[in-house]
Amino acid sequence: MDVPNSVTLAAAEADAAASLAERERAFYNEKGETSYHLVRGWIWRAIGEFRRNEEAHDLYDAAGKDVLDYGCGPGYLTKQLIDAGAASVTGIDVSNAEIEQAQRRARQDGVEGRCRFLVADAHATGFPDDSFDLVIGDSIIHHLDVRRALVELRRILRPDGTAVFLEPLWHNPLLRVGRALTPSARTPDEHPLTVDDWALCAEIFPAFDHEERELFTIPLMPLNLVLPTRLQRRLAKRVWRFDDRMLARFPGLRKHARSTFLVMK
Repeated sequence: MDVPNSVTLAAAEADAAASLAERERAFYNEKGETSYHLVRGWIWRAIGEFRRNEEAHDLYDAAGKDVLDYGCGPGYLTKQLIDAGAASVTGIDVSNAEIEQAQRRARQDGVEGRCRFLVADAHATGFPDDSFDLVIGDSIIHHLDVRRALVELRRILRPDGTAVFLEPLWHNPLLRVGRALTPSARTPDEHPLTVDDWALCAEIFPAFDHEERELFTIPLMPLNLVLPTRLQRRLAKRVWRFDDRMLARFPGLRKHARSTFLVMK
């Protein structure tokens, strides 16, 4: 009796993940018809110069590697990866609309012959085992069934490969209030990562590490709605240094940061 039950459970989990992917696809295909862009614009303005997302690129080297941009969206990173010397760049996204934008961007950037974009479910990409040296993603895993996504990443990553992701965290109460007040800026199923998700990463990837950014910048974000960019930058540099010192000295604060960089090998 155990075998049929296990098979049934696995099938149900696969169906649930496929349904989640379909809801994500519908949201991103239709986001132009909602208040998504308006609300996200205000959020990005509030984050302003406090944003440290670009530091994720310091955690990997794309030169000579077959790279997968996992949840590529409109292909923001493609040209950057090619310019960094990537041997190949593949982008996948669940949204047909996002993939079409990525293809247009590649044509505009003159790199369409050096990359490819595919509509695919990140839980089940369809790639052969050991396909990529480097997998990167920006705010994608928290949209997925985390365990299924991590297992798939482990499968398609080569034995000496690395996966690097930037993801939002759940625990900061100010951010939780902000998310509750802006539901149209995110999909219904997304779930910023928790300490349990860090533990899951460590379970699936023996060599796992994470780094956090942006903590004491969070209560200051409303200032960016009125401060000019120059003053935002000056303030950001000071608070970044304080953040780094405090996160290093008090590791228990790390879960309350805005962002976590996941490095999985």
